[in-house]
Amino acid sequence: MLFLAMFCLSFPAFIAFPVFGLLILVRLYMGAVYSVCASATMTMAGDVLPVTKITEGISRFAFTVSIGMAVGPYVGLQVQSNMSSKASFLTIFGITVAALICVSCCRLKYPKVERKKFSLKESLYGPAAPFMLNMMFLMIPYGAVIAYSSILAQEKDIMGYLPYFYICLVVGMLLSKTSTQKVIDAGKHGPLVYVSLAVLIVTMLSFLFLTSGVHLLIAGFFFGLGYGILQPLFQSFVTGTTPAPQRGVANSTYMLSYDIGIGIGSLLMGFMQESIGLTNGFALTAIFYVVGGAVYLVYVDHYYCRLKRDADHRG
Repeated sequence: MLFLAMFCLSFPAFIAFPVFGLLILVRLYMGAVYSVCASATMTMAGDVLPVTKITEGISRFAFTVSIGMAVGPYVGLQVQSNMSSKASFLTIFGITVAALICVSCCRLKYPKVERKKFSLKESLYGPAAPFMLNMMFLMIPYGAVIAYSSILAQEKDIMGYLPYFYICLVVGMLLSKTSTQKVIDAGKHGPLVYVSLAVLIVTMLSFLFLTSGVHLLIAGFFFGLGYGILQPLFQSFVTGTTPAPQRGVANSTYMLSYDIGIGIGSLLMGFMQESIGLTNGFALTAIFYVVGGAVYLVYVDHYYCRLKRDADHRG
């Protein structure tokens, strides 16, 4: 509640401090408080689920994170196109207040815990690190696409299709979730990971031949199809294998993959835009899917199965 309230305040801060240097500080502030909100919210979701339903339940909940990440750019485009900057930030402020109200309706009772001094070692959860590293590679192309899709649309003179690109992204996510949930519940994770990666690799390579708005929409759909499976699935790996007292630090460790991966993706695409162009750059990021798939095949799949057996034994 505290950090979500602090996060809400960051949007009026953009209006109150319209100076570049101060805006940088606001962004740093946003990142710090959001990281706490995200990991805490995911942990709360795991805490209200029965032990036998952790994997399935958290997979469904994590899907809302994927949807939010896809809907966010669409909302941003609409707000930017139809409102002033001040109205835009006030609108987003209203959305965050709605989130605060939702969280205030949660009533969870936690046992009292002994406060410990801050320790960097204890702020990271080692068993979640392989999942974090694996997803970090998979989020690099996501960061590239989300950050530079609008510039690509401008270059190809298909800017009018861009809002619908994000709609197709959401539709792909929804379809992937509804069509694969039973397979996820049955524990058949490997085939889903490999199929998703194959879809994403082909999608990124298709940007080499992007010439029309229809192509952009189709790419958005399949992009959502792949991430609609991968993001909730890996979150369920983490939460479903972590003892309840460590879920908070495990989630915060894992969710570093989103921040680092998206940051690397947008940074790399900034360099590649100037040197090889966006379409070539998008296609080149498919390499990270290959790397992520290799990491999953060689280590993470077996690692998850071992942790899951241990978790089931504890339960």
